[in-house]
Amino acid sequence: MYRKAIITLITAIIAVSATAQNNQLIYPATYVETVVDAATLQELSREFSVDRVKRNADNTFNTRISLSYKEFDNFLSKQIPYTTYTPTRAIVRMAHDYGEMTTNWNRYPTYSTYLAMMDTFQTRYPQLCKIDTILAATTNNHSILCAHISNNLNDNGGKPSVFYTSTIHGDEVVGYYLMIRLIDYLLTNYSTNTYVTDLVNSIDLWICPLHNPDGTYLASDNQINDWPVSTRYNANWEDLNRVFPEVGNPAKPSYEPEVEAMMQFMEAHNFTLAANLHGGAEVFNYPWDSWMTWQHSHADADWWEYVGHNFADTCHHYSATFMTEEDNGVTEGGDWYVITGSMQDYHNWYLGTRHVTLEVCEDKVLSSNLLPSYWDYTFHSFLNFVAEADNGIHGIVTDSLTGEPLSALIYITNHDLDHSYVETTLPYGDYHRPIKAGQYAVTYSAEGYLPKTIVTTVADGEKTLQNVQLSKSVGIPEYDKMVNIYPNPVQDFLTVELSEGTEIDNISLYDIQGRLVETFQETSLQTAKFDVRHLPAGIYILHIRTTNALELIRKIHVL
Repeated sequence: MYRKAIITLITAIIAVSATAQNNQLIYPATYVETVVDAATLQELSREFSVDRVKRNADNTFNTRISLSYKEFDNFLSKQIPYTTYTPTRAIVRMAHDYGEMTTNWNRYPTYSTYLAMMDTFQTRYPQLCKIDTILAATTNNHSILCAHISNNLNDNGGKPSVFYTSTIHGDEVVGYYLMIRLIDYLLTNYSTNTYVTDLVNSIDLWICPLHNPDGTYLASDNQINDWPVSTRYNANWEDLNRVFPEVGNPAKPSYEPEVEAMMQFMEAHNFTLAANLHGGAEVFNYPWDSWMTWQHSHADADWWEYVGHNFADTCHHYSATFMTEEDNGVTEGGDWYVITGSMQDYHNWYLGTRHVTLEVCEDKVLSSNLLPSYWDYTFHSFLNFVAEADNGIHGIVTDSLTGEPLSALIYITNHDLDHSYVETTLPYGDYHRPIKAGQYAVTYSAEGYLPKTIVTTVADGEKTLQNVQLSKSVGIPEYDKMVNIYPNPVQDFLTVELSEGTEIDNISLYDIQGRLVETFQETSLQTAKFDVRHLPAGIYILHIRTTNALELIRKIHVL
């Protein structure tokens, strides 16, 4: 309460900023608007919270920038002409109980109503819904909750898992409303709507409607609106979608509580697909945020384009003017504007989940009477995106003799890069690999087993079932007895030592993007030693081929 009182007091102060335009800055945050070229936009987006980016005919960009009090002086030093922006207040009605929220679905919930709704979902549908807690208490004593929806809450059963989360920016609340309503729709239509029933039976679904409750309920737990009622930032005035671990960079020593809790939650679940919902634009924004396409395209860019246009085109069926930004509602993140530290890039790079950002409304806070229309525009697309998790290549990987499920890596030759491969999930040994239609050479590998490569044909919108059995090496009960690689991690010289009776034919080293780095011809040697001091630090894949036609695959870490 004391902290909220201080925030309210600070918010009321207007400080005159020494700028050429004599603009006034409302502390602790404000919005500015500017028109910049593409290069300046990319520079700004790396340093500040850029949103509402609109491309002009001359390839300049109308840009809105949210600046906390920590950032304003740095922005002024850029000497970029700007105007201050004051959000237009939406006409917001709040629901003070479950009945008010669900009668016409034309209100936002108070915080207590939100908590009551989440509890009611699991109370009314105990066989279909359980509320999990991602973070028990934020800085301002709110909770981050997640609804787990499944026909078997206690046993995944080897199904693909999908995760929806919304409102990492606290003032972007249309997605908050949409995700609460999606939970209700799935639960109330289960068993009466065949599509919903099949979806819940085949997918393990998790929905977190509100990732940043401190930002949404900044002024009080009974109000939602544009700044200063709600804010983009968390209680520490950090933009949570800029402070996840950056791709390829070392981890930070500490994270915001909402970020750390979300990272732990996502790491605990091997999600097949995920999406986070934003406001301020209307576009399906797929990875990478950190690079433009010409710099670094995602391995599954063609699949993302296919799924993205399916999402946007379905929206267009219900509203021809909705979700039409960039390429008719679809963009690669960095092609729009580059940011670092985003949740979607973290989830794709570090955990291998195909995670997308959905900008679901040009207005961050939509007037309450318009909310039902946006539900009508979007909910079919939300359902169809979930269904995509059950398309592509699926199966289980087991021991050929015992039938025991294995922890295995599934790697697509000449395709996978930047951690786009998938891994099985125990205890079932199941894997789920969404991918665009085509023919692929899929390699299955597990420590202690001979890898197996299978050429597989995939069709769009269909499931290819491929169960795989891997065999242990003949006469060698344990993998470690066949090959010893040390030291790992390595700084200078790496030694590869095979068991007696097995000799090296050649060794190939690949980087994590799947590119061949070096080949070492070491014919008829049991032990080989080679210099890695010239290699950049990172993770590499070592392919060891023996003279008796065995292939061993191991990861190494070069320091």
